[in-house]
Amino acid sequence: MFKQAVKGSSSLSLLLLAASIQAATPNAPVISWMPTDYALQNGSVQVPLRWDMWWGSNGNKWYLHKNDSVVYEAALTPDGQNAQNGSTSLTFTQPGSYQLQVSLCDVSGSTEQCAQSGITTVTITGTGGSEPDPVEPDPVDPDPVDPDPVDPDPVEPVNPAAPAKPAFAWSENSVTLNGGSANLNLAWNMWWGNNGNLWQLKQNGTVVHSASLSSATPSAQSGSTNVSFTSTGSYNFVVSLCQQSSDTLLCTDSDVKTVSVVAGSGGDGGDGGDGGDNGSFDPWTDLDMTAWPHPLKQNNVAFNNTTGKKVGAYFVEWGIYGRSFHAADIPAQNLTHIYYGFIPVCGPNEGLRQANPEGYAALNSQCSGKPDYSVVVHDKFAALEKGYPGDVWDQPIRGIFAELYRLKQAHPHIKILPSVGGWTLSDPLYDVGTNAAARAVFIDSIIDFIRTYDFFDGIDIDWEFPGGGGANPALGSAQDGAGFATLMQELRAALDALEAETGRDYELAAAMSGGVEKLSVVDWEDAHPYMDYINLMTYDYYGAWNGVLGHQTGLYPSPNSPISGFSADEAVQYLLNRGVPAGKIALGAAMYGRGWQNVSGTTGGNPFTGTGGDGITGGWERGIMDYKKIEADFMGGPEASGVNGFTVGWDDTAKASYVWNPATNTLISIDTKRSVREKGAYILQHQLGGIFAWEIDADNGHILNAMHEGLGHTQQ
Repeated sequence: MFKQAVKGSSSLSLLLLAASIQAATPNAPVISWMPTDYALQNGSVQVPLRWDMWWGSNGNKWYLHKNDSVVYEAALTPDGQNAQNGSTSLTFTQPGSYQLQVSLCDVSGSTEQCAQSGITTVTITGTGGSEPDPVEPDPVDPDPVDPDPVDPDPVEPVNPAAPAKPAFAWSENSVTLNGGSANLNLAWNMWWGNNGNLWQLKQNGTVVHSASLSSATPSAQSGSTNVSFTSTGSYNFVVSLCQQSSDTLLCTDSDVKTVSVVAGSGGDGGDGGDGGDNGSFDPWTDLDMTAWPHPLKQNNVAFNNTTGKKVGAYFVEWGIYGRSFHAADIPAQNLTHIYYGFIPVCGPNEGLRQANPEGYAALNSQCSGKPDYSVVVHDKFAALEKGYPGDVWDQPIRGIFAELYRLKQAHPHIKILPSVGGWTLSDPLYDVGTNAAARAVFIDSIIDFIRTYDFFDGIDIDWEFPGGGGANPALGSAQDGAGFATLMQELRAALDALEAETGRDYELAAAMSGGVEKLSVVDWEDAHPYMDYINLMTYDYYGAWNGVLGHQTGLYPSPNSPISGFSADEAVQYLLNRGVPAGKIALGAAMYGRGWQNVSGTTGGNPFTGTGGDGITGGWERGIMDYKKIEADFMGGPEASGVNGFTVGWDDTAKASYVWNPATNTLISIDTKRSVREKGAYILQHQLGGIFAWEIDADNGHILNAMHEGLGHTQQ
């Protein structure tokens, strides 16, 4: 889709978001390591808790939730982008399992924007009485959850030659034995400082894994390994990052990570854990629907879809964090399709490892014990565990998936498809396309996935890209074009079988490059008969990965277009000439801009005659900015002429918009209402299947409104 780690990156809490956090929405807090098991003594036990937010937008208030109820809150003093932290302690008097979560919030008047930590579950054992109100925080011990034993001797100064301290990446704190065994991937990171040339994993004080490392001080280092369990119990793990020479071994230890292994049996619903329907909970009937349906928000207005054309958008899993965009914010009544980004595939994921080590560790944890080429959720907390209004803490399915069940019930017309792959998650698809055994595992797994989470209405394949040219430059072959067609054929057969089983209709779609060169690799004559939609990613044609200037989402080529085949019309005409039915083709609209700073060498007042410099800043990723921010800061309104030194420009040949500031030499290529309406007219002219957008959280309603307006849809 759009060149972002997974696309970008993210979270649990997985911290899949590696991008900067905009003002007003704080960065996500992280609960420090703490024991997971406590015993009542004399009828009560105190549990200390501490959280940290190491870098990013600050909050001015924080809350502690216990089983989704706020039990403590405190004010904070913001300090720019610097670290924040807080601590408190809770008194428990009753045995049981309790889920703790921290919200870091920016409260301004009646507006409150929050980011949530992952959930930490603690188990209280013993015999107790009634539980009093939570106690106020302990005024002493500034670090009450330090897992290291207290050393009564004076602290020795840190050896400056020692490696920097490693930290465990997020993974489960509890695993279940299935069939007598369980596996867990444990990964670590050291983000900056003295490197080591060796690392060790210690389990209960014994080294169970060691591996050499290449040193590149002061750059980051990381490592991971799988740990197998065959018996229940509590296991303590420590990573030692070491500098080994001929006669010395100088190590720095991580904090302790405790993993509880519990007895169990049976499978799961493809989520890598305990999610899914447990047989007694039916999300179609048992979810609280009190808050649904939600009204349209921001500038979205209701339209009548009189043409029956597809009007779709991608909704991304990591958007619930820094962007604070949730399923309840989706303007569902104005959409025919929602594409959920992204569902990953287990197996070789080198592209993800290089782009996003934290996301790679999270995926390995989800894939533990599963065969390569199976699908899983990536951020289990976001998808299946985060609490929303109406959820109860022991509900088998919560998170975004429970919200999408609610959305589907409130808007039965909408089609929701899991999008498999994406820019940094496409590596396994190269094997799926060309290896029959890998393909069989994948197809069985994705069919089981949409059978389990049955709010989904089909499958969207986002293989970037058949033939190569994706995030991992080592991948791609001449066999990919035929492999893509075979994958479409076999997925369609599997969906047909599922239709016979469930009585429902399932769609098969694929997000494809909007460039003719990449489209030419695919055997379209063999692929299109099995597909419902081909979503042409008619954006990302140009961007700040180099200095070549062009319209990143132009409808037509312009006379000075630097690269042939980089426009929506060229892509559409190519597919039509290959025999693809027009009604299966959908155009892509960009709800974001790509831009350059320090543009030089322009002539004739045309910024596209110059050469681009660095990518613009101020968005979630360098070189990229949400449409709604561009409209507010540089356009002055959806159809205004520009503000703050920027002018809104229009290329009448390309039917493309841009904003340009000649004083700062800043250029941003965008879709606006005007350019999107032109795309709608083009769709009607060529009788295409519809339009979709990447990605819905970047819009303020004006781009989606224009998608309807361009198709001639009237307001309700």
